[in-house]
Amino acid sequence: MKNKTILITGICGSFGTEMTKYLLANGVKKIIGFSRDEKKHYDFKKQFPDKRIELIIGDVRDYQAINNAIKGRDVDYVIHAAAMKQVPACEKFPIEAIKTNVDGSRNVMFACLKNKVKKAVFLSTDKAANAETTYGSTKYLEEKMALALGNDETEFVVTRYGNVLGSNGSVVPFFKQLAKENKPLTVVNPDMTRFFMTLDEAVKLVLLALEKGKNGELFILKNKSATIQMLADCISDNQVIIGNRCDEKNGEALLTIDELNHSILYDNYYCVVSRETINPIKHEQPYTSDNADRFTLEELKVLIDEC
Repeated sequence: MKNKTILITGICGSFGTEMTKYLLANGVKKIIGFSRDEKKHYDFKKQFPDKRIELIIGDVRDYQAINNAIKGRDVDYVIHAAAMKQVPACEKFPIEAIKTNVDGSRNVMFACLKNKVKKAVFLSTDKAANAETTYGSTKYLEEKMALALGNDETEFVVTRYGNVLGSNGSVVPFFKQLAKENKPLTVVNPDMTRFFMTLDEAVKLVLLALEKGKNGELFILKNKSATIQMLADCISDNQVIIGNRCDEKNGEALLTIDELNHSILYDNYYCVVSRETINPIKHEQPYTSDNADRFTLEELKVLIDEC
Protein backbone atom coordinates (compact mmCIF):
# COMPACT_ATOMS: atom_id res chain seq x y z
CA MET A 1 0.00 0.00 0.00
CA LYS A 2 3.06 2.21 -0.12
CA ASN A 3 2.53 5.50 -2.00
CA LYS A 4 -1.14 4.67 -2.65
CA THR A 5 -4.25 6.79 -2.06
CA ILE A 6 -6.94 4.77 -0.33
CA LEU A 7 -10.54 5.74 0.48
CA ILE A 8 -12.20 3.91 3.37
CA THR A 9 -15.94 4.16 3.98
CA GLY A 10 -16.97 3.81 7.61
CA ILE A 11 -13.42 4.70 8.60
CA CYS A 12 -14.27 5.60 12.21
CA GLY A 13 -15.32 2.04 13.08
CA SER A 14 -13.10 -0.62 14.62
CA PHE A 15 -11.93 -2.01 11.28
CA GLY A 16 -11.28 1.42 9.76
CA THR A 17 -9.28 2.49 12.80
CA GLU A 18 -7.11 -0.64 12.72
CA MET A 19 -6.60 -0.36 8.95
CA THR A 20 -5.58 3.29 9.36
CA LYS A 21 -2.92 2.32 11.91
CA TYR A 22 -1.47 -0.20 9.48
CA LEU A 23 -1.53 2.08 6.45
CA LEU A 24 0.09 5.01 8.23
CA ALA A 25 2.88 2.75 9.47
CA ASN A 26 3.50 1.34 5.99
CA GLY A 27 4.02 4.37 3.78
CA VAL A 28 0.54 5.12 2.47
CA LYS A 29 0.40 8.32 0.43
CA LYS A 30 -3.05 9.42 1.54
CA ILE A 31 -6.07 8.08 3.40
CA ILE A 32 -9.52 9.50 2.64
CA GLY A 33 -12.08 8.66 5.29
CA PHE A 34 -15.75 8.82 4.33
CA SER A 35 -18.45 8.55 6.99
CA ARG A 36 -21.44 10.46 8.29
CA ASP A 37 -20.73 10.88 12.04
CA GLU A 38 -19.30 14.32 12.84
CA LYS A 39 -18.46 13.42 16.47
CA LYS A 40 -16.56 10.31 15.40
CA HIS A 41 -14.63 12.42 12.88
CA TYR A 42 -13.61 14.75 15.69
CA ASP A 43 -12.41 11.85 17.87
CA PHE A 44 -10.67 10.22 14.90
CA LYS A 45 -8.70 13.40 14.16
CA LYS A 46 -7.52 13.52 17.76
CA GLN A 47 -6.40 9.89 17.57
CA PHE A 48 -4.68 10.33 14.19
CA PRO A 49 -3.30 13.90 13.82
CA ASP A 50 -1.63 12.95 10.53
CA LYS A 51 -1.64 15.25 7.49
CA ARG A 52 -2.01 12.26 5.19
CA ILE A 53 -5.60 11.77 6.40
CA GLU A 54 -8.53 13.67 4.88
CA LEU A 55 -11.94 13.10 6.45
CA ILE A 56 -15.11 13.75 4.47
CA ILE A 57 -18.59 13.82 6.00
CA GLY A 58 -21.05 12.00 3.83
CA ASP A 59 -23.41 9.04 3.59
CA VAL A 60 -23.00 6.12 1.18
CA ARG A 61 -26.75 6.35 0.61
CA ASP A 62 -26.03 9.58 -1.29
CA TYR A 63 -24.42 8.71 -4.64
CA GLN A 64 -23.35 12.29 -5.31
CA ALA A 65 -21.57 12.49 -1.95
CA ILE A 66 -19.49 9.33 -2.42
CA ASN A 67 -18.80 10.19 -6.06
CA ASN A 68 -17.54 13.65 -5.06
CA ALA A 69 -15.34 12.09 -2.39
CA ILE A 70 -13.59 9.93 -5.00
CA LYS A 71 -13.63 12.34 -7.95
CA GLY A 72 -10.44 14.27 -8.59
CA ARG A 73 -8.48 12.72 -5.73
CA ASP A 74 -6.59 10.05 -7.73
CA VAL A 75 -7.91 7.26 -5.53
CA ASP A 76 -6.10 3.97 -6.16
CA TYR A 77 -8.16 1.70 -3.90
CA VAL A 78 -11.48 1.81 -2.06
CA ILE A 79 -12.26 -0.25 1.03
CA HIS A 80 -15.99 -0.35 1.69
CA ALA A 81 -16.53 -1.01 5.40
CA ALA A 82 -19.60 1.18 6.06
CA ALA A 83 -22.68 -0.88 6.90
CA MET A 84 -25.58 -1.48 9.24
CA LYS A 85 -24.27 -4.53 11.10
CA GLN A 86 -26.46 -5.19 14.12
CA VAL A 87 -28.86 -8.08 13.47
CA PRO A 88 -31.71 -6.82 15.71
CA ALA A 89 -31.54 -3.29 14.25
CA CYS A 90 -31.64 -4.65 10.70
CA GLU A 91 -34.63 -6.84 11.59
CA LYS A 92 -36.49 -3.90 13.14
CA PHE A 93 -35.61 -1.43 10.37
CA PRO A 94 -35.17 -3.54 7.21
CA ILE A 95 -35.74 -0.64 4.81
CA GLU A 96 -32.93 1.30 6.48
CA ALA A 97 -30.66 -1.76 6.21
CA ILE A 98 -31.44 -1.99 2.49
CA LYS A 99 -30.73 1.72 1.99
CA THR A 100 -27.29 1.41 3.59
CA ASN A 101 -26.11 -2.11 2.78
CA VAL A 102 -27.59 -2.54 -0.70
CA ASP A 103 -28.25 0.93 -2.15
CA GLY A 104 -25.20 2.42 -0.41
CA SER A 105 -22.92 -0.35 -1.65
CA ARG A 106 -24.25 0.08 -5.17
CA ASN A 107 -23.47 3.80 -4.96
CA VAL A 108 -19.89 3.02 -3.94
CA MET A 109 -19.56 0.59 -6.86
CA PHE A 110 -20.91 3.04 -9.41
CA ALA A 111 -18.66 5.82 -8.10
CA CYS A 112 -15.63 3.51 -8.32
CA LEU A 113 -16.50 2.56 -11.89
CA LYS A 114 -17.13 6.14 -12.97
CA ASN A 115 -13.82 7.37 -11.52
CA LYS A 116 -11.81 4.35 -12.71
CA VAL A 117 -10.59 3.27 -9.28
CA LYS A 118 -8.12 0.39 -9.74
CA LYS A 119 -9.65 -1.95 -7.18
CA ALA A 120 -12.31 -1.93 -4.46
CA VAL A 121 -12.73 -4.43 -1.63
CA PHE A 122 -16.17 -4.95 -0.12
CA LEU A 123 -16.41 -6.33 3.43
CA SER A 124 -19.05 -8.99 3.95
CA THR A 125 -20.12 -11.45 6.63
CA ASP A 126 -20.68 -15.16 7.18
CA LYS A 127 -24.36 -14.27 7.58
CA ALA A 128 -24.46 -13.73 3.80
CA ALA A 129 -23.93 -17.45 3.17
CA ASN A 130 -27.33 -19.19 3.30
CA ALA A 131 -28.76 -15.87 4.47
CA GLU A 132 -31.83 -15.92 6.71
CA THR A 133 -31.68 -12.56 8.49
CA THR A 134 -32.21 -9.11 6.99
CA TYR A 135 -28.57 -8.25 7.68
CA GLY A 136 -27.31 -11.40 5.97
CA SER A 137 -29.65 -10.92 3.02
CA THR A 138 -28.50 -7.34 2.41
CA LYS A 139 -24.85 -8.38 2.54
CA TYR A 140 -25.60 -11.29 0.19
CA LEU A 141 -26.97 -8.80 -2.33
CA GLU A 142 -23.94 -6.58 -1.84
CA GLU A 143 -21.69 -9.54 -2.62
CA LYS A 144 -23.65 -10.44 -5.75
CA MET A 145 -23.50 -6.87 -7.05
CA ALA A 146 -19.78 -6.57 -6.40
CA LEU A 147 -18.97 -9.88 -8.06
CA ALA A 148 -21.09 -8.96 -11.09
CA LEU A 149 -20.29 -5.28 -11.70
CA GLY A 150 -16.49 -5.11 -11.62
CA ASN A 151 -14.35 -5.25 -14.74
CA ASP A 152 -10.73 -5.41 -15.84
CA GLU A 153 -10.31 -1.67 -15.37
CA THR A 154 -11.99 -1.45 -11.95
CA GLU A 155 -11.77 -4.74 -10.09
CA PHE A 156 -14.22 -5.65 -7.32
CA VAL A 157 -13.18 -8.19 -4.69
CA VAL A 158 -15.15 -9.37 -1.63
CA THR A 159 -13.93 -10.51 1.78
CA ARG A 160 -16.25 -12.54 3.99
CA TYR A 161 -15.60 -13.36 7.62
CA GLY A 162 -17.23 -14.10 10.96
CA ASN A 163 -17.29 -12.26 14.26
CA VAL A 164 -14.37 -9.89 14.84
CA LEU A 165 -13.35 -10.03 18.49
CA GLY A 166 -13.17 -6.63 20.14
CA SER A 167 -14.89 -4.71 17.35
CA ASN A 168 -17.58 -2.12 18.09
CA GLY A 169 -20.81 -3.88 18.97
CA SER A 170 -19.23 -7.33 19.29
CA VAL A 171 -20.04 -9.59 22.22
CA VAL A 172 -16.61 -9.57 23.90
CA PRO A 173 -16.55 -5.87 25.00
CA PHE A 174 -20.19 -6.29 26.06
CA PHE A 175 -19.40 -9.38 28.17
CA LYS A 176 -16.32 -7.69 29.68
CA GLN A 177 -18.39 -4.67 30.70
CA LEU A 178 -21.03 -6.88 32.33
CA ALA A 179 -18.33 -8.76 34.23
CA LYS A 180 -16.75 -5.48 35.33
CA GLU A 181 -20.12 -4.39 36.74
CA ASN A 182 -20.58 -7.80 38.46
CA LYS A 183 -23.62 -8.49 36.31
CA PRO A 184 -24.41 -11.89 34.74
CA LEU A 185 -23.32 -12.45 31.16
CA THR A 186 -26.43 -12.72 28.97
CA VAL A 187 -25.81 -15.89 26.96
CA VAL A 188 -28.33 -16.28 24.15
CA ASN A 189 -27.70 -19.99 23.59
CA PRO A 190 -24.72 -21.84 25.12
CA ASP A 191 -24.52 -24.29 22.19
CA MET A 192 -24.56 -21.57 19.51
CA THR A 193 -21.35 -21.61 17.47
CA ARG A 194 -19.65 -18.72 15.72
CA PHE A 195 -16.48 -18.04 13.77
CA PHE A 196 -14.10 -15.67 15.54
CA MET A 197 -11.12 -13.67 14.32
CA THR A 198 -9.09 -10.70 15.50
CA LEU A 199 -9.13 -7.18 14.04
CA ASP A 200 -5.57 -7.78 12.88
CA GLU A 201 -6.68 -10.85 10.92
CA ALA A 202 -9.56 -8.88 9.38
CA VAL A 203 -7.15 -6.17 8.24
CA LYS A 204 -4.70 -8.71 6.82
CA LEU A 205 -7.46 -10.45 4.86
CA VAL A 206 -8.50 -7.17 3.21
CA LEU A 207 -4.85 -6.34 2.44
CA LEU A 208 -4.48 -9.79 0.89
CA ALA A 209 -7.56 -9.17 -1.26
CA LEU A 210 -6.12 -5.82 -2.37
CA GLU A 211 -2.76 -7.33 -3.18
CA LYS A 212 -3.73 -10.65 -4.79
CA GLY A 213 -7.45 -10.46 -5.51
CA LYS A 214 -8.73 -10.44 -9.06
CA ASN A 215 -12.05 -9.15 -10.29
CA GLY A 216 -15.00 -11.26 -9.12
CA GLU A 217 -13.12 -13.19 -6.42
CA LEU A 218 -14.24 -13.86 -2.86
CA PHE A 219 -11.69 -14.23 -0.04
CA ILE A 220 -12.41 -16.11 3.21
CA LEU A 221 -10.03 -16.75 6.10
CA LYS A 222 -9.73 -20.41 7.13
CA ASN A 223 -11.20 -19.72 10.52
CA LYS A 224 -11.71 -21.54 13.80
CA SER A 225 -14.96 -21.43 15.72
CA ALA A 226 -16.19 -21.66 19.32
CA THR A 227 -19.43 -21.98 21.21
CA ILE A 228 -20.87 -18.94 22.95
CA GLN A 229 -20.56 -20.92 26.17
CA MET A 230 -16.79 -21.22 25.67
CA LEU A 231 -16.57 -17.50 25.02
CA ALA A 232 -18.53 -16.66 28.17
CA ASP A 233 -16.51 -19.12 30.28
CA CYS A 234 -13.33 -17.24 29.36
CA ILE A 235 -14.73 -14.07 30.93
CA SER A 236 -16.99 -14.97 33.86
CA ASP A 237 -18.85 -17.84 35.52
CA ASN A 238 -21.76 -15.53 36.33
CA GLN A 239 -24.07 -16.24 33.40
CA VAL A 240 -27.75 -16.32 32.50
CA ILE A 241 -29.29 -17.91 29.38
CA ILE A 242 -31.76 -15.59 27.58
CA GLY A 243 -32.47 -17.43 24.32
CA ASN A 244 -31.88 -16.54 20.66
CA ARG A 245 -32.57 -13.05 19.34
CA CYS A 246 -34.69 -12.49 16.23
CA ASP A 247 -33.94 -15.06 13.54
CA GLU A 248 -30.38 -15.83 14.60
CA LYS A 249 -29.12 -19.24 13.57
CA ASN A 250 -27.35 -21.58 16.00
CA GLY A 251 -24.45 -21.86 13.54
CA GLU A 252 -23.06 -19.88 10.64
CA ALA A 253 -21.59 -20.88 7.28
CA LEU A 254 -18.55 -19.19 5.80
CA LEU A 255 -18.80 -21.13 2.54
CA THR A 256 -21.67 -22.97 0.90
CA ILE A 257 -21.16 -26.36 -0.76
CA ASP A 258 -21.25 -24.74 -4.20
CA GLU A 259 -18.70 -22.11 -3.20
CA LEU A 260 -16.36 -24.73 -1.74
CA ASN A 261 -16.53 -26.68 -4.98
CA HIS A 262 -15.42 -23.60 -6.93
CA SER A 263 -12.72 -22.49 -4.54
CA ILE A 264 -8.97 -22.79 -4.07
CA LEU A 265 -7.59 -23.40 -0.58
CA TYR A 266 -4.28 -21.69 0.10
CA ASP A 267 -2.32 -21.83 3.37
CA ASN A 268 -4.87 -20.09 5.56
CA TYR A 269 -7.58 -18.76 3.28
CA TYR A 270 -10.05 -19.79 0.60
CA CYS A 271 -10.49 -17.95 -2.68
CA VAL A 272 -13.77 -18.54 -4.50
CA VAL A 273 -13.08 -18.01 -8.17
CA SER A 274 -15.02 -18.34 -11.40
CA ARG A 275 -17.43 -21.22 -11.95
CA GLU A 276 -15.05 -22.53 -14.59
CA THR A 277 -12.62 -23.41 -11.78
CA ILE A 278 -13.53 -26.73 -10.19
CA ASN A 279 -12.06 -27.77 -6.85
CA PRO A 280 -10.54 -31.27 -7.32
CA ILE A 281 -11.83 -32.14 -3.84
CA LYS A 282 -15.57 -32.74 -3.98
CA HIS A 283 -17.25 -31.16 -0.96
CA GLU A 284 -20.58 -32.44 0.28
CA GLN A 285 -20.97 -30.18 3.32
CA PRO A 286 -20.72 -26.41 3.72
CA TYR A 287 -17.90 -24.90 5.79
CA THR A 288 -19.72 -24.00 9.00
CA SER A 289 -19.00 -23.01 12.57
CA ASP A 290 -20.36 -26.42 13.59
CA ASN A 291 -17.90 -28.50 11.53
CA ALA A 292 -14.89 -26.15 11.54
CA ASP A 293 -11.89 -26.67 13.80
CA ARG A 294 -12.59 -25.34 17.31
CA PHE A 295 -10.53 -22.97 19.42
CA THR A 296 -9.29 -24.38 22.69
CA LEU A 297 -10.19 -22.42 25.81
CA GLU A 298 -6.55 -21.40 26.13
CA GLU A 299 -6.45 -20.07 22.56
CA LEU A 300 -9.69 -18.20 23.08
CA LYS A 301 -8.49 -16.63 26.34
CA VAL A 302 -5.38 -15.30 24.59
CA LEU A 303 -7.49 -13.71 21.84
CA ILE A 304 -9.91 -12.19 24.34
CA ASP A 305 -7.09 -10.76 26.45
CA GLU A 306 -5.74 -9.03 23.33
CA CYS A 307 -9.06 -7.26 22.67
